[in-house]
Amino acid sequence: FLNPRTWNVFPRRPTRGLELDRAMFELQQALLDHAYTPDNLLKYQSVLKGVAFLTSAYFPGAVPAKPDPNKAYRVKVNASQPTPWGSPVMYDEDPARRPTGCYLVPGSIAEVTVPPALVGKGFAVRVGAHSWDLKHKPNIKRLDRVSLVFPIEAPTTLIANPLGGGIYIEVPPKANAGLVEVTIRNVVRSPFFSARSFDKTSLAKWRNVERHHPGPWADFETDKFMMQVPTSWIYRYDDPARLMRDWDKALDVVSTLFGRPKVRSKSVLYLQVDVVLRGDAFYPGYPQSNFMYDPHKPEDGHSDHWLLKGPQSDGATIFHELGHAQLFTKFRGEVEAVVNLPYVAVLNKAFGVPLDEAFGRSFHNPNISLDQAAIMWMVTQNFRDGKPMDISNSERNEVRYQHRGYAKYVEIANLFGWKTLEKFWRTYQLDYLKGVQPEDRNADPTDGRILRLSQQAGCDLTPLIHFWGVQPDNPAELRAAIAKHGLRPSAKVYDRLMHYMTLIPMSREEFARHAAVIYPKGIRPGQNPNFGEGWYYVWLQKYDRSHGEAAKAALQKIIDTYFPNGRPKR
Repeated sequence: FLNPRTWNVFPRRPTRGLELDRAMFELQQALLDHAYTPDNLLKYQSVLKGVAFLTSAYFPGAVPAKPDPNKAYRVKVNASQPTPWGSPVMYDEDPARRPTGCYLVPGSIAEVTVPPALVGKGFAVRVGAHSWDLKHKPNIKRLDRVSLVFPIEAPTTLIANPLGGGIYIEVPPKANAGLVEVTIRNVVRSPFFSARSFDKTSLAKWRNVERHHPGPWADFETDKFMMQVPTSWIYRYDDPARLMRDWDKALDVVSTLFGRPKVRSKSVLYLQVDVVLRGDAFYPGYPQSNFMYDPHKPEDGHSDHWLLKGPQSDGATIFHELGHAQLFTKFRGEVEAVVNLPYVAVLNKAFGVPLDEAFGRSFHNPNISLDQAAIMWMVTQNFRDGKPMDISNSERNEVRYQHRGYAKYVEIANLFGWKTLEKFWRTYQLDYLKGVQPEDRNADPTDGRILRLSQQAGCDLTPLIHFWGVQPDNPAELRAAIAKHGLRPSAKVYDRLMHYMTLIPMSREEFARHAAVIYPKGIRPGQNPNFGEGWYYVWLQKYDRSHGEAAKAALQKIIDTYFPNGRPKR
């Protein structure tokens, strides 16, 4: 990654002219995988000492300082990871990663000394935070495995890594050792801003000391959030305290939305920058590694990357993937839609963004308001035919990765407040504590889910959810259950449906105005006609008044079904 043939990247498949480079790559990876073991560090310390890979200057980065073997750093570590409250989330069973603010210089061997309570109990020392294995990536942008783990089996553990790396204590699930002091020798410091309840970095200390440490990666941590970014991004960054408060505010909204405690047994969200995405698309993760950088690119110590601007800046992808990680219940077919809801709540509740704007931004199109999402549904053939939204695994799917697929929840928040949804998902947590679990959290039985939502709203939400393309499985039984619980029709829902009626395009010109809102840069020909821009291109040629009349008739049928006596009094 440092010579002209492999600068930044080279292909994984064999390529003529790269034989020596490929051999070096394989050799270095094999040494990392097999030579740097706890036993070998004890047996061959004199051999491994001083061995540093030159590629470490590229990734994870050069260290412009040497360790002082006589200096000991004493750090506080939260050595507990209690059993989480409530239903599982992704990565609950993984060790919790605790930063130390220390960095191993490539070629050095360091000592980590811990209290007896951590010895032989599943704790470990990790060197290098970048723990994802990239062996399946088609292009090689760094060594596949760069992080090494050393189990703590004695009071003092030797650690080494020819690439160097940040030093972390790995805390196993169910550990309860509490706050402990760890002593680390023969290392340098790296920038570490802590906003944890037991250890808070002052802004003065950050500005005058922490951000100037030589380790090439910086850690930021609260009781709820953790992040690693290159030190080159932050050595002139002034106010991480506000940044951490903003991330915490955002995560409190997510935890509350899904009925979970605000402080959990490990970070609710853990973000990490790398040279490449860990998968072939964006993924959840501990760490969530969906952010790339170029190690060769000069930085000025004050990056304008949006991670350092806070979640209100551009967090749609992060909170989409965090939504997946929360493993919350869903209607059938909305897995890749409702995971966008957390970011709506974050923007609206934590940062005061108007609901329509928050809804649009939650999936990368600020032009899509609730009204526009309703139109996007009402102009379809399925709506005109009185059918549910298409949730098939096909190009005609009308829910996944689309605003209209989760608009029903945003509409509930709009009409009845976020508290309704928070109480709704809280009931699943309380059920879990009683031993009651859904058979399939991604296909919650429709009628029971509508009833549960209605109970929290205090009225019958069936017509609203029906409008948004989710129809009852057994209308008569659901109607009886709704009545049994004393849930009456809602004037708010009625008024909303009548409002939707006024939005239906009644001519090609009105349809075109709607399309121009969704696609303000214009609609290109030649796109797939089954969805998105291509679908609009086709219908711009043929939408007319007859389609508007059919949509009005379909909506009137919904209104007549659920409001046979007209508008309710309340």
